[in-house]
Amino acid sequence: MLPLFHLAVLSINTFTLWHDQKYVDFPFRKEILVLDLPLKRRVLMLTFWGLTLQTLYFAVALLNDIIGTNERSPKKAPFIRKIKDALFSLAFPVALYVTGAFWTIYAIDKELIFPEVIAKVIPVWANHVMHTFVSVFITVELLFAARTYPSRKVTVSLTFTFILGYLIYLHLSYLKCGVWIYPLLDVLPWHLRTVFFVLSTLVAMFISIVGEKLDSIVNPKKDNAKHKKR
Repeated sequence: MLPLFHLAVLSINTFTLWHDQKYVDFPFRKEILVLDLPLKRRVLMLTFWGLTLQTLYFAVALLNDIIGTNERSPKKAPFIRKIKDALFSLAFPVALYVTGAFWTIYAIDKELIFPEVIAKVIPVWANHVMHTFVSVFITVELLFAARTYPSRKVTVSLTFTFILGYLIYLHLSYLKCGVWIYPLLDVLPWHLRTVFFVLSTLVAMFISIVGEKLDSIVNPKKDNAKHKKR
């Protein structure tokens, strides 16, 4: 059943990305339209980065089903299995952060994260694939697929590098056009904006550690010796 699950999620995510590029004309503000960016400027959004990462992970997971191994603790893991396990340690915290951040801000003030002008052009199903099901799918993967987690240093470093890379890209885009992609960032003064970025990074890194701990619980039979040596 695992290959079928990977194929289904890969298909859903790929279709969502394709539909977004084919049919959705995002109502960017005129200042942002001056930016000549690929993929219809969706690269400005962490949601797009996150969904692309999830799609990549499930593609690698499916490839591992075919040419790799899903053994709990293989004596000599194929390279594709090592890539899959490392990608999971990044995909899990990013998915949970995207879901948590989006729906928390949405509950506080929808206009700060998903204003009506955007809600009108993005189908409800696509919004949930991007912001809800990413966490559902990766959690199912956590529960039912075996993996060997990379070291704590690797998992935290991957998450930190991913978030930092996005923040650098976000700030470079802001310097070019003078406005933020998210309304929330426009209303926050610089000091609160800095606090928001720092806390967001710390939360994502914390979730990466939680993912490792949860994996050690749902996969209790595997050798956790390397984790105990940390």
